Amino acid sequence: MDPASLGIGVVSAVLQTYTAVTSAYDVYLSVRDFPSTYRELRTAFMVERYRLEQWGDQMLSGVQQKTVREPQHNMAVWKLFQAVFDAMWAAFQESNKTLEDYGHIVGVPESGDMSDLELLESMQLSVTSPKKRSILGLAKTIKFVLRDKKKMEALVRELCYWNDSLDKMTSRLEQESARRRLRVRFSTGNVDELQLLQAAAALLRHQDLEKMASARTVIEKGYSNETPSQPPGGRIAQSDATVPGAESDFRLEMNQLDWHGLPFMTDQSRATATYRGEGIIVDWRLCRDDTWRRQNPKAFRQRTENLTRVLNSDLRALDVAVLHCIGYLDQSSTVTGYAFKAPPGVTPGQKPITLNQLLTKPTMKSSDVPDLGDRFELAKVLANTVFEILNIGWLHKNIRESSWPKEAVEDDNDLTSAEPKNVLFWPKKGTRDEWDLSKPYLVGFDISRPNQPGEMSEKPLADPDDDIYRHPNYRAAHSHPFLPSFDIYSLGIMLFEIGIWRNVGYQGAHRPSRPNLETHKSDPHFIEKVVMNGPVMDLKRHMGAKYRDAVMACLGGEFDAIWGSERKFESREGRLQYFQAEVQRKVVDAIAVCSA
Repeated sequence: MDPASLGIGVVSAVLQTYTAVTSAYDVYLSVRDFPSTYRELRTAFMVERYRLEQWGDQMLSGVQQKTVREPQHNMAVWKLFQAVFDAMWAAFQESNKTLEDYGHIVGVPESGDMSDLELLESMQLSVTSPKKRSILGLAKTIKFVLRDKKKMEALVRELCYWNDSLDKMTSRLEQESARRRLRVRFSTGNVDELQLLQAAAALLRHQDLEKMASARTVIEKGYSNETPSQPPGGRIAQSDATVPGAESDFRLEMNQLDWHGLPFMTDQSRATATYRGEGIIVDWRLCRDDTWRRQNPKAFRQRTENLTRVLNSDLRALDVAVLHCIGYLDQSSTVTGYAFKAPPGVTPGQKPITLNQLLTKPTMKSSDVPDLGDRFELAKVLANTVFEILNIGWLHKNIRESSWPKEAVEDDNDLTSAEPKNVLFWPKKGTRDEWDLSKPYLVGFDISRPNQPGEMSEKPLADPDDDIYRHPNYRAAHSHPFLPSFDIYSLGIMLFEIGIWRNVGYQGAHRPSRPNLETHKSDPHFIEKVVMNGPVMDLKRHMGAKYRDAVMACLGGEFDAIWGSERKFESREGRLQYFQAEVQRKVVDAIAVCSA
């Protein structure tokens, strides 16, 4: 037999079996009245169905023409696909014999005289379920099968195993992108659905989904309690990671920490200390106007508890570069601070450096500019961190690396009196000043809040250097309520700085000191006039076209349009999912593929 004809037969068989498997999923998902104790199983089937569908969209719909035209060179890959789909089909048949009949009902497309390329292009990989009357008898049989919960759990676990096998046939970057899409697809503000997702993810050992669902559940439950007219919704249950305190599982007293220097000052927002032998960073809550806090003390306290609990969670499965929060402190009735552990391996008292300090080094030499690969890794970590924070339903509102007013600084070498910034680095293990750029930590959550309509929180302190990082619509006296796209705008400025490795205020090449741009910095459209009209194009020379395009997407306003009234979505949740998908495609995934 001609090898090409043999290849065509293999490709056709793969597509037919794929269609049958997706249809088998649809049979199970068509049963709406799952027993109440089985609802997490239905969620588990939805997760695995979506994983298979997005794999098919990537690997089957987007098959390269070379693969189709020369199938004999890729025969082993296609046969491997066939083996996995055969195993999935066998698992369904073992669990429910009625699927054999269902295959005849659904049917598969006939290849006829079409080439493999034409067949691939004609395939509808998102298979539509059969007509209702066709599955009534099947549904009754499935209801009987559903009585055996262990059998159902075994089936969905096996399907998960085979999906894992398919994922391993893709690259690491493709796998990471698929996991991000999965988290976006199943992130929701519905607490009941989040709890089902958490249970399903635990069953299938999807740690990232489980942690995402857990964190967002805390946020959504907390939001429902953040109303000025009612007290916080009960005491938060203590976990193994919490710190016992006088009034809360997370509250610390000032005298419990061994402070390094002054614990606080009216003109600073960060301090260092030691707690139980470990280094601690405390971020004090500073804001332009604390009216909301004073008028809504119970809601503010609940928010403090909620954010502390979220940042106290183990978010490593999401690759979120944030420090582990151990609790919060009340300096006074109007000042609250969040206490974070220093990273593992850091000696107590060992001070970090900020991104701002690295970018504004007075005697910057070419040797001080990190390697291209290091800058790519830094950008990837920060982009993913902001993306995941938004995906769990939280707004940071203060993403920046710039400084607070310098008149308050007493000693630039002492973090307790130096101007704080919100991206920190510690030295690599065994070194004193070789900073680990692959492990940045985003802090500065002091004015963050849930991403919910009608939610409010304080505005940050105003300063020309810091205002540069804020969206133009958030800088005016009567600014627009904060939107997720505003955080992406701030991220874009930091990505621009990482690309050219200098502070956004340094627009002249090789300037020995910062140019006098104070008038321009006060302009809400400073970035548009000074960065977008020229310097941003230099990123192609420094970092490549993909990186440049990602930064321009952040700063160009296209994400703002998603939140405009001209775009119609069925729900706010649908709008957020579309927004996240676009940010992933144009920014996070685009930067992820950049390499030196």
